[in-house]
Amino acid sequence: MIVVRWHRLKYLLPAVLLVTVLASITQSCFNLAAIAALSGNIPIADIVATMWFDLTHFSLTYALIALINLLFASILLHMLPLSRGYFLACLLGAALLYAMVLIINTLVPMPTLIAATRSAAGLLSMMLCSSAGMALYLWLFKRRPANG
Repeated sequence: MIVVRWHRLKYLLPAVLLVTVLASITQSCFNLAAIAALSGNIPIADIVATMWFDLTHFSLTYALIALINLLFASILLHMLPLSRGYFLACLLGAALLYAMVLIINTLVPMPTLIAATRSAAGLLSMMLCSSAGMALYLWLFKRRPANG
């Protein structure tokens, strides 16, 4: 039986925030690169406006994905003590995001919900964002007080 320890959420939420911001910026960069390939240079004001728009809009969708991803990854992390090393925890976060992207793309009527995941480089970039979140979560969890 899995017992959810709700006090671990205080370590999970900063990780979700980090993943959401990194993934939103990554998504913006891949979209801007695709536009630049079609139209040429993009003014810096448009780049900043696009990133801000994605941070305030796309991030709302991605935060839920990041929360589910890191929640499952943290549960598995605590069920498998050997995965409490940074490398394996990051690999777990990335692998679960990959599985989630496959599931989301199967269930959502559009070709892909997250445009950056249409290419291998974009998918790898998003997986690295998830890995960064797992690294932060594990770092915060390991720094907790002995009684927390």
